[in-house]
Amino acid sequence: MTSANEKTKLSPRSSSKGKIFLIILSLSVLSIALVYQPLPDNFPQPWKYRFLSFWAHLFSKLGYLGEQVNLFDRIHVLRFLYYVAVGCFQIRNPEHNLQIYDKKILNVSVRIYQPEELGNVDKMPTIIHFHGGGFLLGCRDTYDQVTYALANLTRALVISVEYRRVPEHYFPAALDDCTSITYELFQNADKYRIDVNRITLAGDSAGGNLALVITQSLIRDGFAPRTACLIYPALQFFDFTLPSYRLYLPRNILGVINEENFLSVMSELSESKVKVTRDILYNNHTSAEDKKRLRPYVDAQKYLPISLPFDVNEEGNQNLITNLKFLISPKMSPLLVSDEELMKLPPILLFTTEFDILRDEGLIFAERLKSLNKTLYHHHFPTTFHGAHLLLYGPLKFDIAYDMVEHIARKIRENL
Repeated sequence: MTSANEKTKLSPRSSSKGKIFLIILSLSVLSIALVYQPLPDNFPQPWKYRFLSFWAHLFSKLGYLGEQVNLFDRIHVLRFLYYVAVGCFQIRNPEHNLQIYDKKILNVSVRIYQPEELGNVDKMPTIIHFHGGGFLLGCRDTYDQVTYALANLTRALVISVEYRRVPEHYFPAALDDCTSITYELFQNADKYRIDVNRITLAGDSAGGNLALVITQSLIRDGFAPRTACLIYPALQFFDFTLPSYRLYLPRNILGVINEENFLSVMSELSESKVKVTRDILYNNHTSAEDKKRLRPYVDAQKYLPISLPFDVNEEGNQNLITNLKFLISPKMSPLLVSDEELMKLPPILLFTTEFDILRDEGLIFAERLKSLNKTLYHHHFPTTFHGAHLLLYGPLKFDIAYDMVEHIARKIRENL
């Protein structure tokens, strides 16, 4: 029989275990509370997304703090983390029969993926790919999973362009690099064994922006790209009161697509590095004259089921108007062109996602093309988020990513 004294001796140990259990439980509840964000019921792998967003946002915040005390450069930290999370999981399967090598064309670095069966082909079908990343992040390494998969699934030559990014280089450095590469390939297709009649320009987000801007430029200069494949592209920097901006910018998509980073990128894109304030979120970077002139091209009331008030008579912030004028030029906002310009476009492959600040400009683009009876394939992924197609491999793998890339590749193959 256990004596009363023995029971007394055991109780502190039991009490200690109880305290440890409560501490662990409290920390677990706190972690879940910090990580949790409301998501739709059919959202893919919601807890993986929540943890990914939480840690990305935490590192972004730490980066800002580190910059304030001159410990390190936030952008380079984010780029390194981006590479560790995505870019270092490169796939090289001998059974895919791809030759992969890096080279320079006109002093711009590219990565080339060539299916081995095209080795003796004089005119290869070609995809010129421009990576995304808000003109700030992203590179051929972080997009290697996607470009490798596109080459394998389409069996076309894929050329992945490594363009200059902000903050080291302001607008139009990225566009200049991508334009020079593309024109070189079109003008000297025989030299590169490319079929000039079977070239697709492709890109996502900022890369989709570059793909459409360059497509429009090529057409004006008499060239004829086969298609343009645009994956949740950034199409306009005119109206930031579109419902998808209002709904999703506060939601901190992937932990980095938020107001703070958005304002920072807008500033870094400008040659003057003007401090961009929240005025831009209310379209105060444009004059009343610009609003009246450009509103018809991005008329949410006309092209979307839901719209917010838009005052075309409101004058903006003169400092922003002067320093951000480039944002509303067709070289930065390819949606801000006439119907006559859109009529000249080749067949468009457009992919949009629901959980995305760029959702509505993609939908407006689709509606404008439909109203012109233009050849358009538009697929909206209703349950996923901006950037999801990148997460093909590694611990951050999302099952939806392969479905997206396979779908995109199939449509390119059918139209190339």
